[in-house]
Amino acid sequence: MMVLSLKGYTFKDASDFIYYLNHLLILTYNNLEVYERLINKLGRYIEEKNLIGDQQQIITSIDYEEFRAMLGYQSNYLNNLIGDHAAFGCSYQNYRKNIELNAVELNLGYVELSQDQREDLNRVTTARNWGNHVPVSLINSTLQKAYNVPIDLTKPIYTAHFNNYDGAWLIDMYQSSLNSLEGYKIIFETMKEDYSKLTGHPCTIEKQLYEIRDMRDLIIPKISADIQSKKGITNEDIRKEYEQN
Repeated sequence: MMVLSLKGYTFKDASDFIYYLNHLLILTYNNLEVYERLINKLGRYIEEKNLIGDQQQIITSIDYEEFRAMLGYQSNYLNNLIGDHAAFGCSYQNYRKNIELNAVELNLGYVELSQDQREDLNRVTTARNWGNHVPVSLINSTLQKAYNVPIDLTKPIYTAHFNNYDGAWLIDMYQSSLNSLEGYKIIFETMKEDYSKLTGHPCTIEKQLYEIRDMRDLIIPKISADIQSKKGITNEDIRKEYEQN
């Protein structure tokens, strides 16, 4: 008997859809909270430096790059959770594709998306696709390539490094991050409504607070990595892993 790879996800009945969307809601809620906290941290930095009043004020490249890295990582993660179209990606886009294909046959409820809602979802997918690979359009956007300025092969390859940035760079980052956050929150509300339609119950999300997260939770990414890198991992293997830990 052929064993289906656990790299993928099979939608056979309502419980499969419930597991999937429940997982997405938890991850999206938690990462939205972190993203908003980081945006607020950037907002406080902008206020402390009075960058709104003096946008020509300079900031260190270290400060700029740290905010860019933190916010960029978090927005990329949210883009993946919402907009990933890859076959093995866990995302709201993939949920929508499968619920729309199977809803009638399995008698499942789901939200009928408006044109605006579909466009919002597709914008996140576009941002996800742009942000998770290095597009060749960046080469074509350079002045040298646009004007076909030949590269002097007798000289070293120079890479630009800046000690400081105009404060306006951070203001732009803050505003674009706020706009992204607003868009994510709108889609998150649609995800919650979808869950209610699917389950027939209101979608309520409450925090459970714990004092410490210990290392035992690393079992989840460990098992996931095994599934991705090894052949023939089964549910029985996963259950044994939990029993041993």
